[in-house]
Amino acid sequence: MTANHRIYDALIVGSGFSGISMAISLKKRGIQSFLILEKAKDIGGTWRDNTYPGAECDVPSALYSYSFEPFPGWKKKWSDQPQILEYLRFNVEKNGLNEHILFEKEFSSSQFIEEEGYWEVKTQQGDTYAARFLIMAIGQLHHPKVPDFKGKETFKGSAWHSARWNHDIDLNGKRVAVIGNAASAIQFIPKIVPQVQSLTVFQRSAKWILPKKNALYSDKDRRLHQKYPSKLRWARHSNNTFNGLFYHLMGQNKFWKKLWQSVSMSHLKKTVKDPELLKKLTPDYPMGAVRVLLSDEYYPALVKDNVEVNVEGLSHFVENGVITSSGNKIPLDIIIYATGFESHPFLKGLDICGLNGQSISNAWEQSTETYLGMTTAGFPNFFMMFGPNTNLAHSSVLLMIESQAHYIAECLDLVSGKSLKYMDVKPDVQKTFTRQVNERMKKTAWVQIKNSWYKDGDVIINNWPGKAGEYQKLTKAVDESAYTFCP
Repeated sequence: MTANHRIYDALIVGSGFSGISMAISLKKRGIQSFLILEKAKDIGGTWRDNTYPGAECDVPSALYSYSFEPFPGWKKKWSDQPQILEYLRFNVEKNGLNEHILFEKEFSSSQFIEEEGYWEVKTQQGDTYAARFLIMAIGQLHHPKVPDFKGKETFKGSAWHSARWNHDIDLNGKRVAVIGNAASAIQFIPKIVPQVQSLTVFQRSAKWILPKKNALYSDKDRRLHQKYPSKLRWARHSNNTFNGLFYHLMGQNKFWKKLWQSVSMSHLKKTVKDPELLKKLTPDYPMGAVRVLLSDEYYPALVKDNVEVNVEGLSHFVENGVITSSGNKIPLDIIIYATGFESHPFLKGLDICGLNGQSISNAWEQSTETYLGMTTAGFPNFFMMFGPNTNLAHSSVLLMIESQAHYIAECLDLVSGKSLKYMDVKPDVQKTFTRQVNERMKKTAWVQIKNSWYKDGDVIINNWPGKAGEYQKLTKAVDESAYTFCP
């Protein structure tokens, strides 16, 4: 059956924040029989892969950390990529997870063996494993998206996606284009502007940006955090409360929109005085319809003499540059794609077969239906973390991740404690949950814009329509009536 003829209690795919949280939750319950399959050579997921200059979180450090593991060593109020990765490694070491992680083992396929009640999982490397529970902790943002621009292959310069940054190329004195102006772009653009000869930012739509006001923690701050952990817990609580104000942006509350839009416009006008550039950088859609960004450095970078914001659009690539939609040629040495990720279909490219051999891609062919964004009918003992409709657009996704880790561990305990083969969510429960979520989405700001990574066609598939606290209550205990159990 497997290389070691062992059936584990759980198999976790991915070692980012979700996978590590899940593993810690299992360990706290005394569950040691589990593995983490990691396709790379190191842990970290998003925070391992995104090493572009200036990469940092847009959630305060105290809130972008596990509630059970406040970290007194934070250097910034909004931490950067190297230290977030350091924090994840700290959690792995502290909780003895290294012995559970198999590196360079990339998930290939899985099949639920109904007669025995376990998942058989195969890797790209040819290994086979078996586990009662299969937990996908691969997140939503790990397939870089590069649009299929006409003539893209003809460009003779260097090109890469921000999530696969090429650190071997020296940007000094180069003519560079950045395609995109969202979360990653606003972080790395200010860092590369002083190096490049020229920078052209190709912008499809302006973004709502608020001041970040990042600051360093002093040595005294860190000593106090070490001596009084309650200070970090209070910072976490206050940040969470403040972020709750942003939730109003996700709805259609006119007062809050007007307030935050005025803050954003003041932030813009404080730096950008040129009327033409100001017009380019002013959004033409309601705030909250797409991700609201945070930066103190982006606007100052755009007013530099060697930077141009281009809103003409791209027609095609040529050997030494690009041609805009209006026919202008822009000579280039380097092109950097800041074009986001393919966030759906969820579980893209993964071969997962549940009851009666049905694949999850077929099950979701008409619509992506789940219960609590974690499990789907016909796929027993199968759970997703940071899955459909569990992204938070206003606060820390770790609030959702911890809730999911707790809930899944409860389910594993339930099945094991009653000596059951498996549990499978009822189709009618799943349909009701999905319908209710979709109905609530109609009242959000996300429906007011045609295209965003939150949406799959006309359906808002990524986001949770409520506050994190609501989801935490829903997942605090397992509602057994929502499931069918197989003895």
